[in-house]
Amino acid sequence: MVNKLMAVGSTYYEGLLEKAEAMIPKLRTRINETENLRSIPQSTMNELTDAGLLKLLTPKKYGGYQLNFRQYLDIVSQIGKGCGSTAWVVASINFAKWIVSVSFTEEVHDVVFKEDAIANVCGVFEARKSKVEKVEGGYLIKEGMWGFASGSNHSDYFFLGFPLVDDNGEVLGSVAALIPCKDVNVLDDWHTMSMRGTGSNSLTVENVFVPEKWTVSLSKAIVGDYPSVHLQDQDLYKSALIPVAALAIIAPGIGLSATAKEIFLEKLPNRRIQYTFHTKQAEAGVTHLQLAESVMKMETASLLAYRVADEIDNWAASGEYMPFDSRVQARVDCSYANRLNSEAVDLLFSIAGGSAISDSNLLSKILKDAKTSLQHGLITPTTGLELYGRNLAEQEPNTFLI
Repeated sequence: MVNKLMAVGSTYYEGLLEKAEAMIPKLRTRINETENLRSIPQSTMNELTDAGLLKLLTPKKYGGYQLNFRQYLDIVSQIGKGCGSTAWVVASINFAKWIVSVSFTEEVHDVVFKEDAIANVCGVFEARKSKVEKVEGGYLIKEGMWGFASGSNHSDYFFLGFPLVDDNGEVLGSVAALIPCKDVNVLDDWHTMSMRGTGSNSLTVENVFVPEKWTVSLSKAIVGDYPSVHLQDQDLYKSALIPVAALAIIAPGIGLSATAKEIFLEKLPNRRIQYTFHTKQAEAGVTHLQLAESVMKMETASLLAYRVADEIDNWAASGEYMPFDSRVQARVDCSYANRLNSEAVDLLFSIAGGSAISDSNLLSKILKDAKTSLQHGLITPTTGLELYGRNLAEQEPNTFLI
């Protein structure tokens, strides 16, 4: 499409970007604390809230900034330069607030966003297990369990998906419920090698009634049938759901790889290549090749991510819901960018010398964090490539999340 980007939220964008950049040094000093807590420290959450960095995609009507997705990428990737876990939670909460914005009516929004959009939300599209009954006026969640709820320790509401089945057990579609934290049990089971501070714990719900107005058909939302009619004159809330979801979690990786590059270049002038005649690594031809390849992977990943952001913004501004082929392209762009970012960090780590394996070396933490997003089902590289290849070969897709 021809670029028709609007300067949505430009009044706020520069200030928010500056605030995100200003947090980088402090976030780096808190990385060990964040990992030990297995959650974002409350002090960091307070600072993010005060800076307005948790309502980037929230409607202006409710006290948010309503930025476009290119601006969102800029800001969240800056947070990623400071701490991968913090950036992941910032990305997750902002996306969850966006999906609440498109998925519910004004009546629900007036409750969730009543305190200047401060309430936080995290979400999981698919349940690990669920037993849900359609009852008069809504749904009764008799039993449910959801995994990897990033930001769970700091959320006021949970956006939780589950399959809608008939009396014969046939799946009729996918539904999501918005449930207040008092009705959700957060398990303390996030023990991982990386992204330790995201608090991506499992959740359980038992015998909770959810009113109809607090639920949404994900099957309809995926194709742009949003209940938020009071926001449909705003471009941001006409954006395609799954491309937005995929893009949202790419941003931390852009920041992580940028910091890996910064760390490597900072130490390069004083490093030799051990057990060789190269007394200066910066003068070795092999270094030039490996460094260039790594940075090109980063640059390509960023180009793909920003292409997706522009496509999302442009289609929303056009008034037409993002077409199927473009949504498939967005998913493969995000998953491929995900792989490139991880490979870029891998390559720099491999030539950073023995000191890179130290726990105290930020590069070792970045290496682990950069690999984590490869495990996320929505941007797993092989899944994205298979989906794209199937579409090119005119085969049915391998997922309904498009």
